[in-house]
Amino acid sequence: MAKLSVDQALLKARSHAKKGRFQEAQELYEGVLQAFPENKRAQQGLAGLNKANQPNATQIPPQETINHLINLYNQGQLAAVVEQAHALTRQFPNKLIIWNILGRAAAQTGQIDKAINAFKKVTAIKPDYADAYYNMGNALIDQGKLEEAVEAYKKTLSLQPDYAEVYNNMGFALKDQGKLEEAIGAYKKALSLQPDYAGAYNNMGNALIDQGKLEEAIEAYKKALSLQPHYAGAYNNMGVVLMDQGKLEEAVEAYKKTLSLQPDYAEVYNNMGNALKDQGKLEEAIEAYKKALSLQPDYADAYYNMGNALKDQGKLEEAVEAYKKALSLKPDYAEASHILSSLTGKTTNSAPGEYVKNLFDRYAYKFDKSLLVDLSYKSPEVITQLALEKHGGGSLGSILDLGCGTGLTGEKIRPHCTKLDGIDLSRNMLEIAKSRNIYDNLDRVDIVEYLSNAELKFDYFIATDVFVYVGDLSEVFRLIRVRNKKPGKLVFSTEHTNEKGFHLEKSGRYSHSKSYIEELCKEFDFSISHFSETNLRKEKGSFLIGGLYFLDF
Repeated sequence: MAKLSVDQALLKARSHAKKGRFQEAQELYEGVLQAFPENKRAQQGLAGLNKANQPNATQIPPQETINHLINLYNQGQLAAVVEQAHALTRQFPNKLIIWNILGRAAAQTGQIDKAINAFKKVTAIKPDYADAYYNMGNALIDQGKLEEAVEAYKKTLSLQPDYAEVYNNMGFALKDQGKLEEAIGAYKKALSLQPDYAGAYNNMGNALIDQGKLEEAIEAYKKALSLQPHYAGAYNNMGVVLMDQGKLEEAVEAYKKTLSLQPDYAEVYNNMGNALKDQGKLEEAIEAYKKALSLQPDYADAYYNMGNALKDQGKLEEAVEAYKKALSLKPDYAEASHILSSLTGKTTNSAPGEYVKNLFDRYAYKFDKSLLVDLSYKSPEVITQLALEKHGGGSLGSILDLGCGTGLTGEKIRPHCTKLDGIDLSRNMLEIAKSRNIYDNLDRVDIVEYLSNAELKFDYFIATDVFVYVGDLSEVFRLIRVRNKKPGKLVFSTEHTNEKGFHLEKSGRYSHSKSYIEELCKEFDFSISHFSETNLRKEKGSFLIGGLYFLDF
């Protein structure tokens, strides 16, 4: 950089001082005085800076300085705003507007701790400043501190009760805590204050999905779109619900509408790929995933879903590469790791819960037709008939349906028992099971977690094609044997193998040998009253051979 003349240095120092860039001004004044110790203008300038640096609560920054900060903020130069505002807070520690601008800029640049500190300073200066609590709540959400965010929003509302946007954001924080009823209540409050609030309808739709109220969710999205016809996010969310309902063609149309409004929406191409894959349109699905990846090259889910489509095409080497790519982007991607293990011959102990949940959430609304009509599925009848034959008359008593799904087995066995409880990981499967009105209790929970914590007092434990997603059954057997408060029966089916132990197959499911089940029975004191091989269901035109077991304990 060219060396400045004295006049240039003094002019530049004065300019820096007016903009609040005091450190830079000080360095220039000191540089002049080092060369010319008697320079009056430099002495006066430095004295002025020293005065400005005195911690004086009444010190007011030049309006030019504030305007400069505001202009930088409006121009999107947020990093510069953070740097300069932070420096200014040392000169003007009680100037609310500087702290507020600093907080907002810091929040938008991901400096959440600095943002929260700034908003706390604002509220200390002006305790009744509602917007500062609101902005603090938003920053706390970004930090994942949801309970603290809700408290900040409540404080905002105590100062400004008619603040619709606060109710909307509070609903968002409550939803992420799983407090769905409270979240929906917050969205409704936002809408009572601002009836044309499309975003609140959209967010309420998302909460309704989590409650399994899919038709109500669609109505919420439709309302959002009636208010804001170009709301791309609402079309995408509606597509997700339609997929959950098995309305795949309508889902694809919703995604296409989204993309007509927002062509660079990578998530929508990924979602559309899933809908096309579920329709069996594998080539079109893969093209959709590729489009998602062209827009977002680090999109692990798109690689995983593309792997699934390639696997369904029988292109296993290409599928393996897609799964590996997903894992390179997201090393803790349990679902991709599970399928990759199945294709590379590595047997793991159990399928990840997220894998099972997502698989059956998507499959739920076509599950019954697919199994009963397309795949000649008879396991519910076979399991029920075996239990009745072995029981020898009278009621079966109380039954726990492990992995109850949509309730196909429950429906068959309900007339023959006094109590029927069911557990499953899939929200959508449980919603269908609930609609059958046959279960006394339904819980969305992992099998081992339930057996570890619930009060067990059942006569029968039934598991119809459930252990194909568990693999290592030792903990299930142990917990049933140790924690059930009376003698009982365990009736279940497996995918059968003649190889020793259990194995993760290329399907992503596990097979179990009779010798493996016998080892568990010996270890945990069960006795096998019945074993037979049976046709489970069709897969690729042929029947899968299963094992059918009745155990006493």
